[in-house]
Amino acid sequence: MKVLNSYRRIPMDLIEIGSRIKQARRNEKLTQEQLAELINVSPHYIYEIEQGRKTMSLDTFERLSSELHLSLDYLFWGTVASGADTDEESTLAQLDRKVSRLSDSEKTVVSDILTEFALYLKK
Repeated sequence: MKVLNSYRRIPMDLIEIGSRIKQARRNEKLTQEQLAELINVSPHYIYEIEQGRKTMSLDTFERLSSELHLSLDYLFWGTVASGADTDEESTLAQLDRKVSRLSDSEKTVVSDILTEFALYLKK
C-alpha cells in the first residue's frame, strides 16, 4: 500500500517498510511480543505494521529504529544515507545488541576481555 507523505507528497510503501521491520526484528531474534514490549505498543500493532496495514507516529518509528539498530533512512526507503560508514555502524550495532542482553557481571567480563585485546593489538 502506497501512502503519500502529506508534507512532501513523497510516496511511502507501507508494505516495504513493514517487510524491512519484520526482517530486522527477525535478525535481532525478537518476537513480535518482545519488540512490542520494548517500544511500548501491542503485539497486534507490530503485526499490523509488518503487514503494511498501519502507519505509525514518528516517535514509534524512532523507537523501532533504535531497538532494531537501523537508520530511519533504511526503514523508510530501504537505503542508507550517503557518507555513512555502514560497516562500522553495523559492527558496533551488532556488538551493542549482543552485549546489551548480558548480565552486569557478563558485561564486565566482556569489557575486561576487550580492554586486554585492545592493548594486545596496540603492541
